[in-house]
Amino acid sequence: MGSLQGIRLQIKRVYIVLGVSFVLLLISFVFHVIKINKFNALERYDTPDTVSMDVTADIHPRGLLTDSWEKNDAFDGVVINGKIYEATITNNSKSLLVDWKLRVNIEDSCYINNCWNGTVEIHQFSNGEEKVQEIDLRNYNIDDITLNYYLAGQDLLIPLNSGDYFVYLPYEGSDSGEVPLKSTAEFSGAVNIGFILYSLSGDNDLSDYVMSYHINKSYFAGTTGMIFLILLPLWALLTIVWTIISIIIMQFTSTLYIQNQIIDDMFNLSGTLADDKDYYHKEHSLRVANYSKKIAEAMGMDKQDCQVIYYGAMLHNIGNYAVPERVLEKSTQLSTEDEKLLQIHTIKGAKILENMKSIPQSALAAMYHHEKYDGSGYPMGKSGEDIPLIARIVAVADAYDDMIHERDYRRKYSEQEIKNIFKANSGKWFDPIIVDIFLEIVDSIEE
Repeated sequence: MGSLQGIRLQIKRVYIVLGVSFVLLLISFVFHVIKINKFNALERYDTPDTVSMDVTADIHPRGLLTDSWEKNDAFDGVVINGKIYEATITNNSKSLLVDWKLRVNIEDSCYINNCWNGTVEIHQFSNGEEKVQEIDLRNYNIDDITLNYYLAGQDLLIPLNSGDYFVYLPYEGSDSGEVPLKSTAEFSGAVNIGFILYSLSGDNDLSDYVMSYHINKSYFAGTTGMIFLILLPLWALLTIVWTIISIIIMQFTSTLYIQNQIIDDMFNLSGTLADDKDYYHKEHSLRVANYSKKIAEAMGMDKQDCQVIYYGAMLHNIGNYAVPERVLEKSTQLSTEDEKLLQIHTIKGAKILENMKSIPQSALAAMYHHEKYDGSGYPMGKSGEDIPLIARIVAVADAYDDMIHERDYRRKYSEQEIKNIFKANSGKWFDPIIVDIFLEIVDSIEE
């Protein structure tokens, strides 16, 4: 259960990290949005004296052969000259140009006749009075005009004098190419608007103009915007992936936990059955398994190897089933014949466990845990490192558990007596390296 809780804690920690990172990312993005909104809300201007090249306006005669002409039917005895002018609006900002309008201030008297594709807001000043009207000069009702004007045949002439001005308002229909005016990394966005002016000379000074506009910058434009464009979906992707992984891990871990619990229960049951016939060894196998695992941990074995030591030690006395109960229940020291019967449990236990493929070491623990380092043990008389490591570990744990419990024929040993016995028999009964490690942890081994 502890392992399962540990995995849940790790999953929770990752979610905490994801949550904190999202909060920080969200706060940063909010400040970024505020900054971009402030940038977009700023009204900007372009004039002939403007240095910035982000957005420019240029007014000039269109210059084609048919773009200027004379008109002699407007006023008696007076010839006026018409000319088509063009204003080129260019967006180099790599963002959207929106809410733009172009104000043209009149220097010399003239007449405005037409304008395309948008509308014009004309401002006339006369005797201290200002007349203002927005007109679509390509589609109007003459009765609706409130400005001063003349009609020359079908041509509308609206007089403009020095101090007057008109404001071009771009066409905003769905098919408009004027607003918003887009640009890309490769091409500037540009649009041409046209208007017709009449004057006596045919030349009009249109160098006094002001274009006001807003730049609509995307939240994901520029280096900072691109970072958010990457980080926000990346965070969402990581969260989704981690959620899927967490579900898989929890399902797998839960299944594994149940399987491990079943395995533990089966080994505990086997250990209980091994100890059940022995009055003096109730829960002996479980204790020996715990001691053996702690010795293995102190020796620096990895978690999996320590678990193998634990399971092998749990089954070290499984061969007790073959020992007569009268021998196991004796409260006095065993006779030579009884000792021979008792020694059978090592061979019988190994025989039972020899086909256990998942933990083959368990058969070694059962067979050799009564061998002694100097070769005086049983059943094979092995010595030194010829005795399997698991058996050498279990031998120390087994002897320790026997010493700390009282018998009818002797009292239990004190802690100091136990230490002295192990020191005296280091290199004789027990592996000296394992004894040294065991003595380092013996004071805490039962915690």
